[in-house]
Amino acid sequence: CARTDAAGVPGEGFDRAVERAGAYVKAGADMIFPEGLQSEEDFRKFAEEMRKLTGPAPGGGPFMLANMTEFGKTPYLTLQQFQDLGYHCVIYPVSTLRAAMKGVEECLQTLKEQGSLEPFLGRMQSRKELYELMDYKPLKEWTYPSPTSKG
Repeated sequence: CARTDAAGVPGEGFDRAVERAGAYVKAGADMIFPEGLQSEEDFRKFAEEMRKLTGPAPGGGPFMLANMTEFGKTPYLTLQQFQDLGYHCVIYPVSTLRAAMKGVEECLQTLKEQGSLEPFLGRMQSRKELYELMDYKPLKEWTYPSPTSKG
């Protein structure tokens, strides 16, 4: 996967990002990650330009990766919208961290204000839920689940 940030760099821009991505594909990149696109139309146009190139993706060109990060420049698009625009992979690099940290902040605020976390228990994952999620059974050997493990 090759990344270009040119679209969001002053003096570079969208056309330069397409040019750079084309050079990456010619050099062997099978996936392109255009960072800094700022509209649904930019995502559509970029993917269209990439489909004109030779590559492994269905419909031609390289596979396309989109970066969906909250509070950034990328408009909020659904997975289906990204797919319809020609993207094969969408990453959410800090979404779960942000959600978890908001919960941590609220948990600590509860402890500070109330001196106990009992009022917060309903928002916590119980031991039973954790064990079920991990397919863990106490006093039995446990190995990290993998696509090839049977269990």
